[in-house]
Amino acid sequence: MKKFKFLVGFGLSKRIMKKSFIISNIIIGILIIGIINIPSIISLFSDDTDEIQNVSITVINNTNDIDYPLEVNIVQILNQSYEQYSFEDTDYTFTDESSFWEQEEIDVLIIFNEDLKQPNVEIYASDEEYRSILISPIQLVLYDYQDIGYANYDLKTPPSTGDDPGMSEADKMFMDGIGSLLFLPVFFLVIMATQFLGVDIIEEKSSKAIETIIASVPAKTHFLSKITASISFLLIQSSILIGFGILAILVSKVFESSSQTEGISLFSEFANRIPNWEGLLIFSLLFMFFGTLLFLTLAAFLAAISTTQEDYQQFQAPLIFLLLGSYYLTIFLPLLNADGLLRVFSFIPFFSMMIAPLAYVTGTIGLVSIMISLSLTIITVLFVLYVIAPVYRVAILSYDHTKFFKRIKFYMKKAFTKR
Repeated sequence: MKKFKFLVGFGLSKRIMKKSFIISNIIIGILIIGIINIPSIISLFSDDTDEIQNVSITVINNTNDIDYPLEVNIVQILNQSYEQYSFEDTDYTFTDESSFWEQEEIDVLIIFNEDLKQPNVEIYASDEEYRSILISPIQLVLYDYQDIGYANYDLKTPPSTGDDPGMSEADKMFMDGIGSLLFLPVFFLVIMATQFLGVDIIEEKSSKAIETIIASVPAKTHFLSKITASISFLLIQSSILIGFGILAILVSKVFESSSQTEGISLFSEFANRIPNWEGLLIFSLLFMFFGTLLFLTLAAFLAAISTTQEDYQQFQAPLIFLLLGSYYLTIFLPLLNADGLLRVFSFIPFFSMMIAPLAYVTGTIGLVSIMISLSLTIITVLFVLYVIAPVYRVAILSYDHTKFFKRIKFYMKKAFTKR
């Protein structure tokens, strides 16, 4: 166990105890803080008067106190509460729900029924953003009338067309724009980890240092220590990135406390638009861990059967293409509305690391499906570890120069024959 800890610690120190690691993280931190707060930075230089959105609203009072000026009071408090909107009371005759959803003149319709001291309030709004901001101002108006009491609210939504059971069109456009940005750190972290792992093993093998190491520790211990060191490095690097993200949120709070601009960040916008972001975060971390473990295991195998840096760079090309393919699929499948392909690729372990969380957040797959996808990824990782570990033991001390597939066949046969 001491030798295992030593190998892990030595592998980590080679990566994090460098000036390049510190300098690169400082640069990345500045970029993260800047990118996350781009909306707030832009708002500093924008003219707020150009951002006011006109909203036509109709308030119908069917309560026992029809003389109370509900419409005037509600429009007034809405305009006072939300400076980015201009609410205008508009005449509209309500007949039925379907007629309202078909018309385009009125953005918001509010109907008060029964006793005004505790009314039933029906809110019709096609835009989710309107529905989310109406209840509090309405309740303030009712408090002024009834002192204490809470109305019964019924938020009406447009009838489903059956075409898109998942996210709204606006949220889908938001995810299409930011999806590639969210998965970009995952892509680079996995690429970086596989490169570091392969270079480490090849350096030890080409310098013959591996023979001294394997004489002191079993090949299995060496194999696991390399993967553990790489995973540990990813955890440290991810923690640093998360720390920069938290710092970026604190910076956005500074913008929010400013009297001249409203604090906006990509994180807050993401949380507002994605109601199940907590579940998405958990599944994303799990997929990242097991997906990275799968690629690191394969990278260690490819490095073990390589004899030179040139060999490894050539052999690892399929892994790089798989990662590139997975990343590009997260960009183009949502843009093409290819939900069927998105659903299929989310169940393929080599692609699910990035595609399954995206499919889950867009509503293409549900909770049960993403759990099945995660289970398939874990099973694949365990199977690959079971197969690769004995092959690594045989290949790590071999300097065979035969062709790639012939070399693999020889190592596989030798590893499992001995078992």
